[in-house]
Amino acid sequence: MTAVLNQPAPDRLADSGSNHFGLVIDTTAATALLGLFAVLCGALALAPLPTGLRATALGVFVLIGPGIAVVRRLSLPVPAAIAAVPTIGLATIAGTTSVLLWFHRWPQTQLLVALLVIVALTILWRPRDLVDGISRSATPAAQVDAQTYTVLRALSTNRPLILLATVLLCWAAALPGMHDAPYSPFGLLFTGTGPALVACTLATVVAFFWAIGERRLRTAAAAIGVAVVIERLTVTLITAAPIYGWTYKHLGVVDYIHEFESLPPGLDIYGQWPSFFTAMAWFSGITTAPPIMLAHIVTPLVHILLAVLICAISRLVGSDRPTALTAAMVAELVNWVGQDYFSPQAAALVLALGIVALVIASKAAPAAGYLSIPLFASLVPLHQLTPYWLCLVAIVLALTRRLRPWWLPIPYAGLLAAYLVPRLPVVAPYGIFSGFNPVANAQSNADFAGTFAKTFTSLICRSLSAGLVLLAVVCAVLWWRRRQPCLIPAALAFSSFAVLASQSYGGEAIFRVYLFAVPGCAILIAPLVVQVLSSASMSRMRRATAVACAAVSLGFATFAGLQGYYGMWSLVIEYPSQVTWGDELMAIEHPPMKVMTLYPAGFSTRSTADYVRFSTVDPGFDQTLPGIPGILTNEFASTTQLDELDEDAASFNGDTYFVFDQQATYGLEYYGLLKPEMVRRFQDAVRADPHWQLYRAGDVTTMYKFIRTADRPQADPAHDPATPG
Repeated sequence: MTAVLNQPAPDRLADSGSNHFGLVIDTTAATALLGLFAVLCGALALAPLPTGLRATALGVFVLIGPGIAVVRRLSLPVPAAIAAVPTIGLATIAGTTSVLLWFHRWPQTQLLVALLVIVALTILWRPRDLVDGISRSATPAAQVDAQTYTVLRALSTNRPLILLATVLLCWAAALPGMHDAPYSPFGLLFTGTGPALVACTLATVVAFFWAIGERRLRTAAAAIGVAVVIERLTVTLITAAPIYGWTYKHLGVVDYIHEFESLPPGLDIYGQWPSFFTAMAWFSGITTAPPIMLAHIVTPLVHILLAVLICAISRLVGSDRPTALTAAMVAELVNWVGQDYFSPQAAALVLALGIVALVIASKAAPAAGYLSIPLFASLVPLHQLTPYWLCLVAIVLALTRRLRPWWLPIPYAGLLAAYLVPRLPVVAPYGIFSGFNPVANAQSNADFAGTFAKTFTSLICRSLSAGLVLLAVVCAVLWWRRRQPCLIPAALAFSSFAVLASQSYGGEAIFRVYLFAVPGCAILIAPLVVQVLSSASMSRMRRATAVACAAVSLGFATFAGLQGYYGMWSLVIEYPSQVTWGDELMAIEHPPMKVMTLYPAGFSTRSTADYVRFSTVDPGFDQTLPGIPGILTNEFASTTQLDELDEDAASFNGDTYFVFDQQATYGLEYYGLLKPEMVRRFQDAVRADPHWQLYRAGDVTTMYKFIRTADRPQADPAHDPATPG
């Protein structure tokens, strides 16, 4: 028998004192049955079922099937095995699809069938073990009835769980008011029923620590899930299209791979790090789920995986179960960065944390270290920055003798160098080194004075980020002085700051640094939170003070994390009409073409494969006014500036469009680039200019097309300006 998941009962996640909950079955048989269930789900993805069911079934197979097949043949600690299962599945799909496309092969269905056969044969390699395990696990019907009665009775007295159920009902009742919430420069939390997000999340935190105090660990785990639902699933349910304008650039790459079964031509940086896009194109092709649908639902899944992986890492560094769950909850509350959308970064972070868990486990189980090498190889073509951070973490752990084999960072570095060197001409224009100036590299790409609302949200986010890191530093010193394990989480928490020594990453380095630091900081802070809230050795006064400080800190972290995530709601939200209009325009136009917008939000030009037809002719065919030097001044929309735009459009050998978006108006005002009356004045000037014809108009978007004559032609019936948005 393998020792993968066949550990003693105390290492299982369960409620203290609830040994009668559920059926106690042989773990080897249980993992085999789970793997076979995943294979069945993968087979269902090929059946003529509704798209949503096929996508769900294939997702279950990817996250469970390949991983179960591998870890059942290895001897790994339970937390490492749990972390490895989804990591192996994601790495398998990302790695195989990108390699196949590099060799100009795209056998979508054949690849899935091959994986199903391999996983099934691996699980059924010793069928007698499976049969014996199931027979030993058989439970008499009377015992099942008794256990069911015990579970139901326990649930009826589980007050934290009752609170969670109440919270979900209140959250569901508040959703319609968020969908129709009016504009607020302070974001969703300050308009409509948005404040309910804060109240519901705070109540969830109360239920979580209530459950921790009563040792109801399953209920605490459920509270983390409820926090993910409230903080992340809300976006999916109250919007009709994925948020963030930059999401649609990723959709276009996926659509291109799906349509042409090849990578985008030229030096497109997405085509040089393609694993995320190939995996999503494969998934979309198998399930017939449009990429935009996947983009709309992926964020909650990302956060569930992050919570599982952070909990596993915390267990591997020596935390008990309540502390590990607390680390996962803290990480969920403070993650305001918004790098959890349909992007290579989100997938890379999940994969990187899974590899971290294996690297930590390699000290006791060297097989985990060897397994991490092919997984790291799959991570390298997934994202430009994440594998370098992971390699740095591995170097720190190797120097401190916290991993096996000691030479593990060497193949990591070799893979990075071998992949980067041929692509230096691609990354060079983006800046390989931004200078050895950490202060300058830490500057945000949105470092504008802006309005009071912008200053408020920035201050909240910076306070949370600085407070989290400083508290993690204090905790690291405290655990070091107490001779408690802290080196590994400290390496996770602080190693990413080395990025600022040489790279600004286009003004996004500070956001990535914080994102990488969150898991380690949460693991360092969690023991302190648990000790403060559960210590009985303090005097009544000291304990009341400590609990009050912890409550205030957690309350602020909850609000600040939500404000950072939802503070620019009106700027990042997207509308279906904007996506549809952009797709239609790209389908009927011919290059060269220019599409000018006020701000990089709203109208989408790169959500389909058609963008490649235009970007190969002119990489900057979709321009924004902030990208034109010197145009956004106090003299904006003057006659001279409009004449210059007219001259450029007249000399351009193609059609020129100008788009006014609601989000753009809000964004320019939010960052203090233009006042609202300036935008209205400019739109009035364009409307009055005989060279610009109204092309389409709706509730949130208005489009104009440049006409090379002073006489306005009749409106095209196919593009009725009265089309609603």
